[in-house]
Amino acid sequence: MIDIELKPQLEKRRSRTSSDIRDVVKLSIPIVVANSCRMVMDVTDFFLISRTNDTDAMAAILPAQMIVWAYIVIGMGTLTILTTLASQSLGRGDRATCSAYAWQGLYLSGAFWIIGAAVWPLFPTLFALAHHEPRIEALENEYARICFWTVGTTIAATALSSYFNGIHRPHITMYTALEGVVVNGVVSYVLIFGKLGMPAMGIAGAAWGTVVGSAYRMARLWIAFCSERTHREFASRDTWRPDWGKMKNVLRVGGPSGLQWLSDVAVWAIFTVVLVGSYFGKTHQLATNAAWQYLRISFLPCLGVGMAISSLVGRSIGARDPDHAVRVTRIGTLCILAYMGAMSVVYFVARVPLLGWFSTDAEVIRIGSAVIICAAVFQVFDALGIGYNSALRGAGDTFVPSLVFIASHWLMVVGGGYLVATWFPEYGSVGPWVVASVLIVWLGVYQWWRWNSGAWRAIDVFKHDRPTAAPAEFGFPSLDVDAAAEPTGS
Repeated sequence: MIDIELKPQLEKRRSRTSSDIRDVVKLSIPIVVANSCRMVMDVTDFFLISRTNDTDAMAAILPAQMIVWAYIVIGMGTLTILTTLASQSLGRGDRATCSAYAWQGLYLSGAFWIIGAAVWPLFPTLFALAHHEPRIEALENEYARICFWTVGTTIAATALSSYFNGIHRPHITMYTALEGVVVNGVVSYVLIFGKLGMPAMGIAGAAWGTVVGSAYRMARLWIAFCSERTHREFASRDTWRPDWGKMKNVLRVGGPSGLQWLSDVAVWAIFTVVLVGSYFGKTHQLATNAAWQYLRISFLPCLGVGMAISSLVGRSIGARDPDHAVRVTRIGTLCILAYMGAMSVVYFVARVPLLGWFSTDAEVIRIGSAVIICAAVFQVFDALGIGYNSALRGAGDTFVPSLVFIASHWLMVVGGGYLVATWFPEYGSVGPWVVASVLIVWLGVYQWWRWNSGAWRAIDVFKHDRPTAAPAEFGFPSLDVDAAAEPTGS
């Protein structure tokens, strides 16, 4: 009798679980592809540079990328909160507000680009602090000065892609990212090696390829945003007016994430440029640079699943269904755990041939193998951190987790890494990597605890905002660009 009574409940639970899994997978796949595209772009540049046999350029490219990203991620980290704001607005049925927030993100991206002009002259000073070899320092400056032109387009593309992820249209983000990778790869190849009558530019060619690819992607996202379909469903051309209240809300909720991203990149820039490169030399720098390419293969796709978790959690909270938020967070985090666990096995078993793709130097492979073993150990905890941090961001719980994140990074990676590098130099750059592994384990456990504490349930991301007015009489003219914005079959 009890079994008969429980059967409908069990079937309902199984059906609900299957539906939740479909939601996570359907939203995650295009975001994972899109998010992996930036990794493919950077790894492609590194691979092409490695084919030039210029070891100085190989040593220079990662530190230069990280210095540029140290500024870009402030804007990117801040504006990824548009996924939360758009998805919660979608859950509440307020579609015009979704697009209104996208516009505020575009205005803020322009502000970040203007402010960033003050950073550009500081590159020589920043790279000089690392005390790298003169030619490596010169190549770092050359790459960074060119790549800084991507600041505005990269941050604006982040605003629009976060918007599309928030309204559950991730296929637009995916298609534009794939096209951007192709453009970047072709331009980088032509300019690095001097094809089609162009001069061989080496590392500068890789930088210009990134500039062109980033600009192309931004243009494609803009076309999709202004398309007739998006306008018809979300009033995207009628919500363009600057709204300081909404901008402040973006900065209030997204600002902590922006500072967290800045801290993350700054800490890892110090780690790779100073604690690895300056303390232990070029061979250790090359080993870390090579291992880093594979770390991207692990965590960048998982960040895509994390973005899907943020979007689903945000929509669930907007629809006043926190239990659904809990379920999709659990399912999404399990997906991340499965992927990163599998990658840990691959790294441990195949670390030597993997590193052989980038270098034939036995010492580089030996050091890089130790770094990859560290990664194989901390990956499971990194999966917890990505999953639960994404869920917290989707709920708008950004302030306290960001404080813990920032303090932990500076104390453990910079402080602890410095102590190990100076007190136990016999361990080489592997010593700081072990300390960094401890940090990742701690943050994974902390963010799991923070989510399960339920503090996010009391947060209202719209308490300082006002509803978006009805579409104004002064909108943009109609643009029928659906065919260009969304490929056939999307």
